Amino acid sequence: MKQKNASLLLFKRTRSRLASSYIAGISLVLGLVGFGVYEAIIHAHHITVDKELKTVAGTLHDSLEPILNIPGQLDDKVLQFFPDLCLIDSVCTTDKSLSRYRLGAIQKGQYYIHIFDLSGNLIALSRIQPEGLPRKKHQNKQEILYDSNGIRYLQQSYLLHNQRGQNWGYIQVGRSLEDFDTYLNLVALILLLGLPLTVVVIGISAWILTGLAMKPVIQSYHQIQQFTADAAHELRTPLAAIRATVESTLMTSTLVEAEVRNTLETLARQTQRLSTLVADLLMLSRLDCQLSTTSTTTLKQDKICLNDLISDLLEELAFLAVSSKILIKLQINVNDSIEIGGDIDKIYRLLFNLVINAIQYTPEGGQVTIILEQQNQFAVIKVQDTGIGIDSQELPHIFERFYRINKARSREKGGSGLGLSIAQAIAIAHRGTIKVRSEIGKGSLFTVHLPIGI
Repeated sequence: MKQKNASLLLFKRTRSRLASSYIAGISLVLGLVGFGVYEAIIHAHHITVDKELKTVAGTLHDSLEPILNIPGQLDDKVLQFFPDLCLIDSVCTTDKSLSRYRLGAIQKGQYYIHIFDLSGNLIALSRIQPEGLPRKKHQNKQEILYDSNGIRYLQQSYLLHNQRGQNWGYIQVGRSLEDFDTYLNLVALILLLGLPLTVVVIGISAWILTGLAMKPVIQSYHQIQQFTADAAHELRTPLAAIRATVESTLMTSTLVEAEVRNTLETLARQTQRLSTLVADLLMLSRLDCQLSTTSTTTLKQDKICLNDLISDLLEELAFLAVSSKILIKLQINVNDSIEIGGDIDKIYRLLFNLVINAIQYTPEGGQVTIILEQQNQFAVIKVQDTGIGIDSQELPHIFERFYRINKARSREKGGSGLGLSIAQAIAIAHRGTIKVRSEIGKGSLFTVHLPIGI
């Protein structure tokens, strides 16, 4: 019990570490991606706003220069061309008849205009101005300014020339970045709220997925533990018998020939049982190795005639069937020979295990029938008996290693509980299947499907 709890704790810790590593890795990736997306949005908007501002400022610059005359002075032509322009220390009036010249963006307060003379004195400005924004000539051609409300503005400056190409003054055009900053704040809020929620969802998913991924590992671990315990138990039984026999013999002061022979026969039986068990375990290990590679290249590819193989098997087991007072029959439902590719020794072992199992669990006077037929591209071998049958609750477990329905009876007949496990492993290694149907008191039917051809 303690060992089981320790193994569960170990797997739980492993699952936690795997989930944590997965969450940390995904969170790092999402964080970097989120930061990259945010920076890309900033860069794209900055380029868009910069291009838009330069276009507007350039248009105003190019429109002013042809109508400028005396440096530092604005005549009526300029005021008529830009009716939203207000001279310093003058009352701003608007001529509605000139409204067609107004710039919509400036009228809405998204843009503002400052016009300076060559000395840096402010001459005129647009009607709508941000509060608290500096109204002086700046040296930089482009810069970021803040008004009294903390709203950012991007400002572009150009040198103006008059009609004769003389330096006239400067024009400054600024654009509000409030809409830009609002959008960025919204994106940042979405990322700040979305990323943690995403990490939580990923964390839950990671916990579930690691649990699903580790489920077969845990199952395999428990199967290995169970297999080790069963193998140790099976090995302990003949070893205990050998030890008891040897100790009993050593305690006898005088040994007669009959007792010595009897002791040696007992030792021979137990060592044979050990050898058989070890050979079965070795075969299962090799088959597991072949199955884990999901390839049949490690198997011998003999050309096997199932008609002849089953006939040879029937001849070998005929004496056992007769001695057990059981009728064994062969029923071939095909006209031609059926040939498959594979390891002939293993295929023989598969059929041998099924038939010997049927003979052992069929009472005297019963019958075992071996049927060979073909279904599409598969050879079908059926082993049917009129034995004691298998309970429906036992059927899902009969191919498990060391599993015995009647443990006492199995040991009396020398069974180790590996026969059907070996048969199933051989069938799977040859890309085949093995199935069973059974009823208590009516017998069992084992059906093997193996692909035809090499």
